[in-house]
Amino acid sequence: MQPYLRVEHQLLRDGAAFSSVHEKMVYLLLQSYAGRDGLAFPSHQTLADAVPCGKTTVKNCLQTLVEKGWIEKVERFDRHGGQTSNGYRIRAGSPGASGQVPGHETTSGETPVASKEKGVKKPSLKKEPPSPGVKEIITHFEREIGRVTPSIRRQLERLLKETSPAVLHHAIEQATAANIRNFNYIQVIIDSLKQRNLLTQEQIDRHEQHRRASSRKRTSRRTDRGRLPDWVERERRQQQQAEAEQKQRFEETVPDQGELALLLAELI
Repeated sequence: MQPYLRVEHQLLRDGAAFSSVHEKMVYLLLQSYAGRDGLAFPSHQTLADAVPCGKTTVKNCLQTLVEKGWIEKVERFDRHGGQTSNGYRIRAGSPGASGQVPGHETTSGETPVASKEKGVKKPSLKKEPPSPGVKEIITHFEREIGRVTPSIRRQLERLLKETSPAVLHHAIEQATAANIRNFNYIQVIIDSLKQRNLLTQEQIDRHEQHRRASSRKRTSRRTDRGRLPDWVERERRQQQQAEAEQKQRFEETVPDQGELALLLAELI
């Protein structure tokens, strides 16, 4: 994750692009949380705390941004097919998606002061934190699984370098859905996705959809195998009808209580 968020001057100063200051803050926060693939996973509560506002306001702002076409809602599912927390992707054509490149001309036509100063060493743009996105991963882990120890933090940083934020978020959600608060379980899920080369959110979603469809087919085949053939059902109904008719004939031939009393009186 970059240590700062570059925001275009036009986007920051435009008072007509957003319906409220809350909507503008939610949009900027999504850009702040977005990974390299443009996908952000902050919860409604996280956004509400950062704006600050209520969760209902956050939901309304997100819906408005989706309707404007500036962000895209990405539904996410666990391995059992249950829906988990949603993600939001910043669309390529949305305002501020590219960001303002430091040192370039601003919207007012003025060059930033830092680029005019002589003898001042410009900061290198190539320097990035060793673990991009690890802060969001740790926050997600602590919220769903538990405390992050120094050992777990180092492993999360390593796994993030080897895979992607989408893989780690998915593994944490799978462990939460299975109610297993164990890092080894998360490690197994990450290794499985890595072996299958499922590193982006789109690849993971396609895999989950295919897996759920295969599971439904297996369930359907098991149900079909458990169903009796039609001829067996017909014979069962015929047998039940024959037994009912036999019982009726038996009841007709056996004398009732009144007839038995008369027969006993004659014998006495």
